[in-house]
Amino acid sequence: MARRSSDPARVREKILKLAMEEFGRIGFEGARVDRIAERCNVSKNMLYYYFKSKEGLFVAALERMYEGIRAQQRDLSVRASDPLLAMEQLIEHTFVALESNPHAIRLLNEENKHRGKYIRKSKRIRDLYSPLVETLSFILERGCRDGIFRSGLDPAVVYLTLSSLCYHYLSNQYTLEIALNTDLSSVSSRKQWLQHVTNIVLQYCVADPSATLDRKPNARSLAASAS
Repeated sequence: MARRSSDPARVREKILKLAMEEFGRIGFEGARVDRIAERCNVSKNMLYYYFKSKEGLFVAALERMYEGIRAQQRDLSVRASDPLLAMEQLIEHTFVALESNPHAIRLLNEENKHRGKYIRKSKRIRDLYSPLVETLSFILERGCRDGIFRSGLDPAVVYLTLSSLCYHYLSNQYTLEIALNTDLSSVSSRKQWLQHVTNIVLQYCVADPSATLDRKPNARSLAASAS
């Protein structure tokens, strides 16, 4: 018999961690609640007590994955920077968040395979992303006031651009390495890609695109990956 823990929050966190691994490894259909419960040393009934159903557990795992990504995007520290540096930092934080959370890539792929069926049932996803949109709006508006960014930039379009370029490189790296006969996993390759993404986004945002050509790369770029 699995033991009942005296620390419910700790048990719930352990279940979520192992559920993210299970769902990320073999998908929603292949994942087994009894296997997750066994690895957590809790009964299946206890797992259902916390999450109601396999679907509820999957939604909670998706929410926790989004929480992890959002925590690494560091809205408040980004807001304290000048607009150009703030945009560089946001791109870097997004890339590193995806790079350091391989389960996030797999969970996102799995949920997109289901056309967002399960995440639609979450009441928290929009709340998690509202601060990000607000931060990006703040950066773009301040940059526009300072004459650095052009007017009329849509924060959703800017985020779609930077997140797509970060995500695609990491989610498709293995097939692209074979197709293009190039190394995408080395620290140097990823630094170069991050700088490329940064240049593309800044060129799109700035009022004077030629002004970004002489800008030196962010010295902290991918420092976490290189360490």
